[in-house]
Amino acid sequence: MKPKRGIIKIKPVFIGIYHYEYSYGSVCSPDVRGTPHTPSLPEKELLKRAENMVQEFKENIRLDFVKVEEPFLVRKQSDLRTFSSKLTYDVDAILVGTLGCAPLELRTLRLYGIPLIGSRVSEEYLRALRVKKYLRESRFLYIGEIPSFSAPNGPWDFYEIEKKLGIRAKHIDMSEFFRFFNSIPDSQAKRTLEEWRKDFAGVVEPSEEELLDSAKIYLTLRYLCEKEDANAVTINCGRFTEESAFYCNRPIVPCMAFNRLIDEGIMCACEGDITATISALILHAVSEQPVLMGNFGYRPGMFEAREDEVTIEHDIIPLSMATTKYRVRDYHGRKFGVTAYADIKKQQPITLLNVDTSLERMTVIEGWTKYSVDGGHCRIIIHIDVKGDVNKIPEILVGSQHISMTYGHWLKALVETGKLLGIEVLHFK
Repeated sequence: MKPKRGIIKIKPVFIGIYHYEYSYGSVCSPDVRGTPHTPSLPEKELLKRAENMVQEFKENIRLDFVKVEEPFLVRKQSDLRTFSSKLTYDVDAILVGTLGCAPLELRTLRLYGIPLIGSRVSEEYLRALRVKKYLRESRFLYIGEIPSFSAPNGPWDFYEIEKKLGIRAKHIDMSEFFRFFNSIPDSQAKRTLEEWRKDFAGVVEPSEEELLDSAKIYLTLRYLCEKEDANAVTINCGRFTEESAFYCNRPIVPCMAFNRLIDEGIMCACEGDITATISALILHAVSEQPVLMGNFGYRPGMFEAREDEVTIEHDIIPLSMATTKYRVRDYHGRKFGVTAYADIKKQQPITLLNVDTSLERMTVIEGWTKYSVDGGHCRIIIHIDVKGDVNKIPEILVGSQHISMTYGHWLKALVETGKLLGIEVLHFK
């Protein structure tokens, strides 16, 4: 089994050194004034205090993605020198407790460049640490021609993305995709399709052959992600549909496959939109929930938005984010491809996010779902009330025409994330 991504590792350190042999007037020493004492408490007592610190920390957070390692005790100065041998590269924060004042020792620990936290650290900060760790352990696949004409602004420098956020990337040529796609036996695709049928309320336009194509897209993407250790995918969809007519004699689209993959923890973004891909990874990391994306309407008439609301309009709806089974449809009423409609969960708190192509800013908006409709063209339109003045959205909006959405309100944690990643978070004040 592959290790789970985004596990935060905490190394507890308890500093049990006194800085005064006698307690003449020092507020840093707990002993009686003028009484000589040893430089530290007995190891058993220090271990007890360290364990109490760890227990308080665990009771404060209760997050299943946080792993606390064994405490390290500093009883004498030479212990501090040996601490580096106990410190591993994947430690995300040092949980510190002290017997009294320890400014010099704390300064030494800070030189490792790892955040120092106390037992009462906030959940929002720990979620931000998870985002940073999760991104560093993530990899996305970009499938198809670069650039995508519907999301042309990138960022296209994959090395810069890795340098800034830690996310690795791999460009997959469409010939590689279709080489594997065409090798999948119909019998294997049929087994996958039969598993899907339990989630279908009905099939409207797509033929059996088109449904099998959709299952093969899913199996191909699963294979490529497994091979490349990727947990996110974006496809240059327009070119993909054109090229599929050449490689397999009919146009196909990845929408239904994306729905399935997202619910399996592989984030997906349409149209080769890398900012939407990064946004989905951030939202998934902070919330531990599925993420959808689409065109963002924030003024009346824009992507079906009405007065005092916003919309997301596209073809992705993971079943876990819906309240009904799938009504299986074609692509934009064009008599080919497979998409699906299902009702969104109503009156749910949500967070919208989009990253700027510069990777220096991101937009975060909180709100609540109202309802969804089958758009006929873009298959699902989600109507949303926002927590703030809709008219001020242009003042804080960055990135492509798309925006990503997950359930829950995560602004506070995303503000902490911005601090850790060096990204300015634009939101309603």
